[in-house]
Amino acid sequence: MMMGRRALLGAGAGGLLAACSRPSAGGGAVSFIIPYAPGGGFDSYVRAVIPSLQRTLGAQVIPQNIDGGGGVRAAQELYRARPDGSTIAVINIPGIMILQRQGGVGADLNRLSWIANMGRDGYALMVSANSPYRSLDDLRALGRQRKVKFTCVSSAGTAYLATRVGARLLDIPVEIITGYRGTNDYIVAAARGDGDACIASVASIASYMSANAVRVLCTFEKHSSLPGVPDATTLGLPALTDIAQFRAIAGPPGMAPATMQRLSSAFVAALRTPAVLDWARRNHASLTPDGAAETQQILQDQMRLMDRWKDQLGVTA
Repeated sequence: MMMGRRALLGAGAGGLLAACSRPSAGGGAVSFIIPYAPGGGFDSYVRAVIPSLQRTLGAQVIPQNIDGGGGVRAAQELYRARPDGSTIAVINIPGIMILQRQGGVGADLNRLSWIANMGRDGYALMVSANSPYRSLDDLRALGRQRKVKFTCVSSAGTAYLATRVGARLLDIPVEIITGYRGTNDYIVAAARGDGDACIASVASIASYMSANAVRVLCTFEKHSSLPGVPDATTLGLPALTDIAQFRAIAGPPGMAPATMQRLSSAFVAALRTPAVLDWARRNHASLTPDGAAETQQILQDQMRLMDRWKDQLGVTA
């Protein structure tokens, strides 16, 4: 599972550290590690839920962005933290699992204390609003002439899995153009015509749809959240729904069951508050207030997905 370190909750936190008892004992400050720089989807989720989480948890919650290695640095920080409930992290599933199978994490992810899951973001295939390709059949026709170029992040990212596996299921021959730093970069690249198409989470493309910069040709959702857009059901491809990005919450190895339960219950309650639900509606975010048991099941399902498609992903069993 993921890693981490004990956050430095001293200088720089100011008034947020007024309470200093351990959260496992009730109260106290919690460092919430975000594995990427500010401004992305994971950062947005965490900062949207923190006000409600502070109330349901009864503790100060301090976001801490630890960027680097596609989430590896944050995972290692978490892994080294004390398991007293004072440090938690949001984890990119299955992205971190891909990195682990590629040998790039340096810690046993299975030892992490899995607490909850905040969201399950389905994916969508899109082209530039100015693209001549207006349907999946258009892309398939292009694929009979040459491979269809998809912009994406590196092979260590969840989007790479979505692109490689999604295109295979959709019967679209794919050439993946990598090298983009993050989701926004490769969506913008597709919108300006650097590639023929791209696949990204539905939540991440909301602003681009609003700006009429992209045209969505299908979603990988069971029931499309975008009116009039084909989904996995209408396409007759239920396996597309297995492709999703999860925003799981974990603590360090060895966390006491009582502490895990307290954190899990607080997360589930926070995700159901009106303020968080309203944020999700406005930002096309798919909240899934999953507890510890459901999160463990998600991890197992995603491991099986990677086993099935390991040849496409270049990962080991």
